[in-house]
Order: sequence, then structure tokens, then C-alpha cells
Amino acid sequence: MSTTTARRSRAAALAWMREGKCADKGDLPWIADPEQSTAWERTVMGALCQDCPVLSDCAGYATAEKVTAGFWAGQHRDPDTASVMTGQGWAIDPLPGFSGHGGAA
Repeated sequence: MSTTTARRSRAAALAWMREGKCADKGDLPWIADPEQSTAWERTVMGALCQDCPVLSDCAGYATAEKVTAGFWAGQHRDPDTASVMTGQGWAIDPLPGFSGHGGAA
């Protein structure tokens, strides 16, 4: 397969992206690191994803391609900050051995 044919084939396979609710929302930080977006922006992006017509395509693509950055199918795909974004981990839980000395009040 020629390089040009391969590019066309890949473009056709990704055509679903044009139908995403995020396609015309370039003002949101879809590809930013999670810590570079606000809680409000993450909430808005998640709400857009909830009833997106290509949500399952987006989730399937992110999983198949092992995407590890950006906001895909309603969640950040950065494994280093996923626990912080979902409310798990150091931001809420006390350190081991320090029960009662940290975490959320």
C-alpha cells in the first residue's frame, strides 16, 4: 500500500471524529494535561461526552490506540493523574500510617 493510500485509509477510519460534540469546541482544553484544566472545564467536557453520538467510537479508539493523554470519551487518559481527577489517591486519602492526620475533612 502506498503512503498516500495509507493516509486516505486512516482518514476514512477516523471520519467519525467529525461527528463528535467536541469537534466545534476548540475553546476547551481537550488535549491539555489534566492539571492544566479547571474542574469546571472538566465538568463541561464530560457533559458534552455524555450524549455524544460517537462516544463509543471515541472510547474504542482511545482503548485500541492506548491513548495516554488528553480527554477522550468523558475522561482524562493520563494514567499519572487519573486518581487525582477522579477523587482517589493523595488528594483525599490520608497517607499510610497517618490515619486521622490528613485527607479530606
